[in-house]
Amino acid sequence: MECNISIGNHLYSLTQFCELGLENELHWAISAQKFINGWLSGQDTFSIITSGSTGLPKKIEIHRAQMTASAQATIKTLNLSEGTKALVCINTSFIGGQMMLVRAIIGNWQIELVEPSMDLTESVNSNTYDFAALVPLQVNVLLQSDSGVRLLNSITTIIVGGAAVSKNLVEKLQAINAQCFHTYGMTETVSHIGLKPLNGQEKSEWFGIVGDNKIRLNEGACLEIKGAVTKEEWISTNDLVEIKESKFKWLGRADLVVNSGGVKIMIEEAEEKLNELLPDQLIGSIILWKRPSEAFGEELIGISSSQKAIDFTRQNSNILKEQLPKYHLPKTWCLAPSFIFTESGKVDRQATMNSSSSKKQQEK
Repeated sequence: MECNISIGNHLYSLTQFCELGLENELHWAISAQKFINGWLSGQDTFSIITSGSTGLPKKIEIHRAQMTASAQATIKTLNLSEGTKALVCINTSFIGGQMMLVRAIIGNWQIELVEPSMDLTESVNSNTYDFAALVPLQVNVLLQSDSGVRLLNSITTIIVGGAAVSKNLVEKLQAINAQCFHTYGMTETVSHIGLKPLNGQEKSEWFGIVGDNKIRLNEGACLEIKGAVTKEEWISTNDLVEIKESKFKWLGRADLVVNSGGVKIMIEEAEEKLNELLPDQLIGSIILWKRPSEAFGEELIGISSSQKAIDFTRQNSNILKEQLPKYHLPKTWCLAPSFIFTESGKVDRQATMNSSSSKKQQEK
C-alpha cells in the first residue's frame, strides 16, 4: 500500500497531488504540495520558521533524517500501522503539519487533507479516522457543538499541540471517546518529543518521552533535549519542568514569569487559576501578561476582549483575592478588540495588549 491523499471528494496518489493546480479554491493546500514535492524529489533539508519556543521566531534548516526519526518514533509509540487513515487539518507551513505529512508518507497512510480552520465541522467529511493532530483552539470549538463532538468521537487517537491545554479543556475531554494526548515539542525538536495522556485510564500530569530522546535541566531549571531529532546536540528551551526518571512535568515558560516586587508569578498558571473562577460563559475570555513597573519592576496585566469579564473581576475582586494566591489578581486591565494569534495558533500576548489603547486600560 502506498500513501494517498483525498482532498474534497477526490483521491490522489502523491504524484498526482503534486501535479494539481491549486492556485484558486485550494490555495491553502499549496504548502502541503510544495513540501510533498520536495520530499518525493529527495530534498535533504527543509527551511522552516520556528514558533518562538526557544527564542524569537527564525528560519532554521531541518534535515530529512531528523524528520524521519521523529516520524518513526511517533508511529511506534502510538502503534500507527500501515493504512492508518489520518486527518490533516493544521497548517502545513509549520512543523506540526509537515510532520503529519512525513508520518503519512513513511507509514503508507491515507490522508484526508482539509483547510485549516477553527471550526472543522464545515470542512471535514463525516468519516472515521485513526489519527489526527489538532490545536487546542480547534478542540475547544468542536466541543461546543454536537456535530463537533461527533467529529472528535470519530477519531481513534488525537494529539493536541501548539499551545497549552487548560484544565477546563482537559475536564471536557473526559467525555470524549478518542484517546487524546497533549504534545510537547517545537520546531527545533522536529515536532513533539513528549506525549501526555489527557483522558482515559492513563490520564497523567507527566509527559512520557518519545523515541530515543534524553532530557535534563540546565542551570536555570529549564528543559534541555538531545536525540536523533536534534542531531544528538543538546537543545535548550525556555520551559521550566520537573523531571522524574524518564518523564517530565511542564511548570511554565521562564519568559512567562512576572517578577513583581520580588514575587515570581507564573503567568500561565495564574491565568488558568483565574479562568477557573469565572462563570462558564466567561471562561477563556481573559489572558494575562506583564509590563514594566517603576515601583515593582514588573506588574501583572489582565487583558480581555469582553467588558463583562473585566467588570466581573472588578466587582468580585475581594472574593477572587481570597481564592487566588497573593498578587495573582491583576490591578490593571486592558480591553482589546480581540485576541491576536500567531500563525501557529498561539496567543500573541504583547500584540493583543498593544491593540488596546491607553484609554482602555482600567486601573482598579
